[in-house]
Order: sequence, then C-alpha cells, then structure tokens
Amino acid sequence: MDIDLKEQILMLETQLMYARKDDFEKILADDYVEFGSSGLKYDKTMQLSSLDDEAGLHKIPYVMTDFTIKQLAPNIIHSTYCTTTIANGKKSLRSSVWQLHETAWKMYFHQGTPTI
Repeated sequence: MDIDLKEQILMLETQLMYARKDDFEKILADDYVEFGSSGLKYDKTMQLSSLDDEAGLHKIPYVMTDFTIKQLAPNIIHSTYCTTTIANGKKSLRSSVWQLHETAWKMYFHQGTPTI
C-alpha cells in the first residue's frame, strides 16, 4: 500500500475535524451522505448549514487512533479509525469512502458509530 496515499487521506480526515466550512465545501462530494454517530443522516447541504463559524475550530476535539485505509479500486479508498472525544471520553468507530475526482480526493460517505 502506498504510504503517501495513507498520509494524504489521513490529512483530509484530520482537516475535516477542524469543522471549517471552506474545507467541507472542497472535500465533501456533492452527493455526500453521512450516517452520524448521533443516529441522524446528513448530506453536504446539511453539513454546510450546521457550520456556524467560517474559521472553524482552533483545536480538534478528538483523539484519533487505529487509522487504516484499504484501496478498493484505483480511485476508491475506504478509511477506518476510532475517535475519542477529549471533553467526555466518548468513543466512536469511523468509516469513510473516498473517490478520486479528477486530481482531488472527495469524501462520498462517512459513518460514525458510538462504541459501548
């Protein structure tokens, strides 16, 4: 597996954790779908409208562990990892599907599942 590809996807996943509207606009595919750890389903428009501050967060509210990717096709990546919320210790398993669109990776699907 290409280590640079893993680092690139990790960088994009991390970038989204800062909750900057501009990043969401650029990185999420137009037909993006998320099954959130809240149990709700989101699309790109809903995600963009939920971001209040253009500047985003100054610090990521999660610790990320166990990051892996699997290349499903030359232009499709599946990433998985675990997050722990710093404020309350809640853990979630995360899964994303990425597709190479022209020269940029776009997130098409994301799911967060709370752990017990």
